[in-house]
Amino acid sequence: MTNLTNQRQVFVEEYVRSGNHLDAAKKTGYKDTHTLRNQTCKLRRECADEITDKLHRNFAEIAPRALNILSDLAENAESESVRFGATRDMLDRAGFKLIGMK
Repeated sequence: MTNLTNQRQVFVEEYVRSGNHLDAAKKTGYKDTHTLRNQTCKLRRECADEITDKLHRNFAEIAPRALNILSDLAENAESESVRFGATRDMLDRAGFKLIGMK
């Protein structure tokens, strides 16, 4: 993460982990005052690039596992609709669209 204070780096980590900016700010050491909501909204805007980068890295790390799960469902699920849905989702993520689908 670039040009962030240690406190802001921890905020980004906590926010990405929990998805809750208020809890992340409290765990990071920001004081729980009547202005905390406004402070954290501003903090999210100021750290938006770092939050986005961290989210992308997290998704990149779990993507192989998610693909493995989808592949397993497409091949082994008992339900035909689950197999179809998993196959459709994998093809969609690969950039292929089923004919007649938008």
